[in-house]
Amino acid sequence: MKKILVFGLMAFTSIFTWASDNNSKYQRGDCITPIKVSYSWYGKYALVEAYSAIEGLTKAKSYILAFPQNGSNSVIFSKKIENATKKVEINLCGK
Repeated sequence: MKKILVFGLMAFTSIFTWASDNNSKYQRGDCITPIKVSYSWYGKYALVEAYSAIEGLTKAKSYILAFPQNGSNSVIFSKKIENATKKVEINLCGK
């Protein structure tokens, strides 16, 4: 009985971790902008290209962003950007 309980707890934890990692604030095609002045691309816009793990770089999922206005040289951002950005109208990204 103890083994079944431990296995069940491990399975639940694994499923919860997987589900929370797949829970992204933004989806492919969303246009976002920083709300923190400290971001190098503050006042500019980024198009969300993907939210995915990048083989050879990180096991955690990251946002891959395109900058139609060349606001930043970086294109890979951790999930932490969700706390410092907001979704805006798609036309601001030139779509």
